[in-house]
Amino acid sequence: MNNKTTLLILVLGLFLVAACSQQPIADDIVGGGSPVDVGGEANVTDTSDKEPEFSDEVKEFEIIARNWEFAPNTIRVNLGDRVELHVESVEGTHGFLLPEFGVNEILEPGNDVHVNFVADKKGTFTFACSVPCGRGHGDMRGQLIVE
Repeated sequence: MNNKTTLLILVLGLFLVAACSQQPIADDIVGGGSPVDVGGEANVTDTSDKEPEFSDEVKEFEIIARNWEFAPNTIRVNLGDRVELHVESVEGTHGFLLPEFGVNEILEPGNDVHVNFVADKKGTFTFACSVPCGRGHGDMRGQLIVE
């Protein structure tokens, strides 16, 4: 064998070894343990030094998920509010991800999913679809504003 053939076999062998020794890629399954990047960062600005006063009253909102939007796409609550979201997909399977409040739900068409949490931090938080749903998936987001 000449040097070029030996070098080519060596390079191909190294490439094969490197390709076979890679860690398996995690599946894009909701709840699979891998965080989903929803773009940007939470804008948390708390100027008070005191603990928030938690309300006994529950603030309820209905959110409809469809290709490729949430309606409404902006929810406003006050610091300390108890929040209950009724989220329903009317078009395809979607997800509802609000990581700052520990929310990651799968939305099957026609099923009403109830999400409960206390708005215990101020700021603007992005909620988004966590199930790849087509060409508009990246635009399927909204905001929770805690004042």
